[in-house]
Amino acid sequence: MALRCLIVDDSARFLAAASKLLEREGITVVGVASTSAEALERAQELRPDVALVDIDLGGESGFELARRIAEAPAPLPVILISTRSEDEFVELIETSPALGYLSKTSLSAHAVRQLLEGDTCVHEALVYATVEEFLAATVPFIREGLESEEPLLVVAQEPNLNALQEALDTDAGRVDLVDSIEWYRNPQQTLEAYDRYARTRLEEDARRVRIIGEPVWPRTSPRAVAEWKRYESALNVAWASTPSWVMCPYDANELPEEIVADAKRTHPVLRTGQGSRPNPGYTDPEVFVRELGLELSDILTGAP
Repeated sequence: MALRCLIVDDSARFLAAASKLLEREGITVVGVASTSAEALERAQELRPDVALVDIDLGGESGFELARRIAEAPAPLPVILISTRSEDEFVELIETSPALGYLSKTSLSAHAVRQLLEGDTCVHEALVYATVEEFLAATVPFIREGLESEEPLLVVAQEPNLNALQEALDTDAGRVDLVDSIEWYRNPQQTLEAYDRYARTRLEEDARRVRIIGEPVWPRTSPRAVAEWKRYESALNVAWASTPSWVMCPYDANELPEEIVADAKRTHPVLRTGQGSRPNPGYTDPEVFVRELGLELSDILTGAP
């Protein structure tokens, strides 16, 4: 069943644009409102799954509306939205009953679902051009995982593994490090191997697993390249409910442009050394895989 959404904003232009965007990406916009009174009435009448509430509602406060929705007889999750920087509202957001905040420029169905679903799979693409860029993104990711006591698996090509070992120093011994050549032999086996790793760690009471996975891309067969692209897209479906954070590095200097370009269609989140952000170019797996001339269901047989 499609997610049902109410959008609250005092801009008619934004209401129309956001409704069109979310509908295109699979969310049903059951209603819109431009004032707090309209929002409260429609929230109780329509019973949506989530309300997107603009922080600045003309002369009204989105924070106050979020509080009133949370205290209503039939409360529903609220996500605050704005064109302004989240940094301006950090304390207000933290004390608000809202689930979180989304910039209007980053609004997408995936970003909404991510806030609603919480501990599910976060699937990021890291496009890097130097070892320094690779380390700037991966080392903080690993150290955050170690601090949170989350199991960490890094499957990368040998030069990157060596650079990580040096950068992590003694902490490298707390991370499972594997050469990509040993792991990326064919898409189905790779998906099954990751599934075994995640299941084992989660059964050991890990809250979430963190994975850095750098595929070995074939250079001679267009069909083989397409199958690995399907694998990257399928992971979003196969692991949708698996508590995991997966970062997939792409070497922009070594890989063909079309592989790097499609990385930005198969990963809902983009990562750099400065952090991560929702990917506006992400394409629904069914649509993307169909464009490859393949079937998504073929690789999902037996997936988690």
